[in-house]
Amino acid sequence: MKILNYVVAALLLIVAFFFYRFVFQNAVNIPFFDDYAYLEYIIKFEDAPNLWHFLRELEYKHNGHGVITAKLVFWLDYLLTGEVNYRTLIVAGSGLAILLFGYFWKVLSVNKIPFYCVLPVGLLLFTPAYHENIFWAAALWQYTASFVLGIATYYLLAMPQRWALIGAIIAGFLTTYTNGNGLFGMYVGVVIPLLQSRYPKAIIWIVACAITTVVFYWYYPFGFGSLGQEKSFRNSFLTLLSFFGASASYLRGRLMEVAILGTAVSLALISLALRLAISYLRMVFLKNVSPAPLLSLFLKNSANLSLVALLAWLLLTGLGVATARAGQALETPARYMIYSVMAVVSLYVTFLLIFPRRFQSTLAVVMTVFGMVFALGTYLFAAPDVINFRNTLVADTYNLPHHSRVSGKLETMTNLVVKQYFDEAIKRGIYHLPTPIVSSKDLMTYDSTQLVQIPFSFDLDTLPAYGGIIINKIQNETVVLDESSPENAVFLVLRNDSTAYLASVRQHPNHGRKSFIQTGHHFGKGFAAQIYQDNIPEGDYQLGLMYYEGPKTRVVYTTQRFKIQDFRK
Repeated sequence: MKILNYVVAALLLIVAFFFYRFVFQNAVNIPFFDDYAYLEYIIKFEDAPNLWHFLRELEYKHNGHGVITAKLVFWLDYLLTGEVNYRTLIVAGSGLAILLFGYFWKVLSVNKIPFYCVLPVGLLLFTPAYHENIFWAAALWQYTASFVLGIATYYLLAMPQRWALIGAIIAGFLTTYTNGNGLFGMYVGVVIPLLQSRYPKAIIWIVACAITTVVFYWYYPFGFGSLGQEKSFRNSFLTLLSFFGASASYLRGRLMEVAILGTAVSLALISLALRLAISYLRMVFLKNVSPAPLLSLFLKNSANLSLVALLAWLLLTGLGVATARAGQALETPARYMIYSVMAVVSLYVTFLLIFPRRFQSTLAVVMTVFGMVFALGTYLFAAPDVINFRNTLVADTYNLPHHSRVSGKLETMTNLVVKQYFDEAIKRGIYHLPTPIVSSKDLMTYDSTQLVQIPFSFDLDTLPAYGGIIINKIQNETVVLDESSPENAVFLVLRNDSTAYLASVRQHPNHGRKSFIQTGHHFGKGFAAQIYQDNIPEGDYQLGLMYYEGPKTRVVYTTQRFKIQDFRK
């Protein structure tokens, strides 16, 4: 058994090594979307005339969300380093996965579950599965951080000491001000003192929740909440399955697995909630009735009680999303992927506690196989998205200083307030934009006698969001990326007589497991570039490609021209 534990420890280190190597390779010091807002917050913190104004700025909502935790983390990064560094925030934030792993390991060790059973936990957590909550700094310190704070809240609340209760109240307050489901999470905590029959403590907790609610909604910008989707049982049901089953898309990239896993997780959470609720009510209202075995198991220690609250929080969050933000089909939204992963991990650990000892090894083996397929799948399906996302931000290092433009679906710099604070942050040295990967001179160098023929296809589409966003799609099926270095990339160049723009491309992923294992290549042939309506002004452009390959970087112009029109005129 000791040898097996050593093997498992080595495998965990290998899985973590590949994960953090991938993080270091793809984390960049370039803001994305909501990240820009934190430059405004830092400026306002720095300019606050007194503590009261600082606290007011700290409490102000971000798009209806309380994000005190993220604001404090960004502010601390600035105080420690003298600048806001998004790469530092991402690399440091990825360490939250270690804390989540440590929590589940603690639950298993307290219950004397063999160490080798923790391997599936590492296989699920140390992957780029929930990549949007890792490589997007604002989302990382909102979604991923909320789980760490929520678990800390429940663990402290389950402990009998008074100092732990105070710590739980502080952690619960921060959880509320970390993510949209935080207030749900704080109220869920009341199940812990209720299950412990510590009713005075439960009253204190409810009072703390009520005070937090008043503070949270005192300056709340009402109008945020439901996105206005059509409400129906079907849509809510599909959303619930997507919410909990999304991680199954990394098995084979199919929605059928998403539906199966989503159904299994939903039924498991609901069944556990009903069984525990019935057991608790029987214990409270029927005299001389001892706690049911399942309830007794979770009352055994603080770790088990915190796990019950975590499961309840996941269930309520899923039901809340299915009600307020219901979609119309099965889907796998990247920002919610962490909920699916955490639900699977939490239920795996829960069933290890419930199952008799003779079945624990079988469950661990099954989940280890699942975890290995899942982990490999994340590098097949999620890693290409991460690299393409990174390249989008890298292109911004050129377009921001030269054109005050970015490459995303929402042209951030057209918001004058965002642009004002971004420019001010640059001017005051609060943020330093990395050096552009190419100079304007290199992009403008053009020889009409050296044009090459590269086939492109063109299409026009509309993204049905934010009032409708027009997309110019430029596609190629032949260009191959040299993946000898993880920094290598291909960019689309659009040049006219006076200037040039750099556009990122979404390289076609290589989803072949055998091919990926043999070569380690994330991409196959071809790419699709999406030029959103505000990214590049209307005009007639010569198309070219920039092969970013370190010292061998080169720009190749093609015989193709492309005309961008402003359809809003």
